[in-house]
Amino acid sequence: MLPPRSVMIMMRTCIQRLGLLLALLVFFGSGDAQPGGLDSGRPQPIPAKAPHANHAVVSVAPDDVLNVRARPDPAAPVVGQIPSYSVGVQIQDEVEHTRTTAWVPIRHGDLTGWVNRRYLAPQVGCQDETVAARAGQIMWALRQKDMQALSRLAHPEKGVRFSPYAYVRDVDLVFRAQDMRHLLRDQTVHRWGDFDGTGLPIDLTFEAYFRRFIYDADFARPQQMGCNTVIGRGNTINNLAVFYPSAMFIEYHFAGVDPQFGGMDWRSLRLVLQAHQDIWYLVGIVHDEWTI
Repeated sequence: MLPPRSVMIMMRTCIQRLGLLLALLVFFGSGDAQPGGLDSGRPQPIPAKAPHANHAVVSVAPDDVLNVRARPDPAAPVVGQIPSYSVGVQIQDEVEHTRTTAWVPIRHGDLTGWVNRRYLAPQVGCQDETVAARAGQIMWALRQKDMQALSRLAHPEKGVRFSPYAYVRDVDLVFRAQDMRHLLRDQTVHRWGDFDGTGLPIDLTFEAYFRRFIYDADFARPQQMGCNTVIGRGNTINNLAVFYPSAMFIEYHFAGVDPQFGGMDWRSLRLVLQAHQDIWYLVGIVHDEWTI
């Protein structure tokens, strides 16, 4: 006879799978999205070609710049440079394709010219370049798996809290800045919470958690980027603003990875920053995805 907890988990999983099946039938059986229906909960990406919409510079190393050229040609003269942390870059017209590159005409302040489209992402929310610069350093450290750099960017008193889903909890694991340097090599299995859907424990080393709940997509080159604005929305309650009332967060978002899932495989990574002695530090990394 199965233990009571095992029976409950099995019953919960069956109910959730049945609900998912019904949701899929509704999703694929209707040609039009209805207000308040399943489609309304899915993120709606900003059109990549939208003229004059704000964009953020992405996938540029913190110590590098994005070159602005006189023409849509890599051999054209450089007329200016945009820092790696820049926000509020405006695309002025449609994309122009060359043999290997998609170029867009941009305006950033008084600077105009052409840049490689791959280094811009639609941006929503505030335009605080100080916060964006710090978030860019953190994201680059994550991309490079540079835990030494990440530990220097972590809050010196509060450390960093790791949340696998949008609902941040008091019991989510927190690591001090000085303890983060060797986490990728640490073979200790930690309890990070429970997997959505099954309710089974998330028992993983930090390296395995990193691959599944931190950098499970190339977030340094997101499809959208937001500041203090939630882009990805699922069934899980997002309490970030309540849990971190004095913080700012930068969201790196993918509306979908595999087209066959119709956006139901969206995912986001939110970097939560708080000021300490007038310097912004990382206090939380909140992963988010479609949940049952």
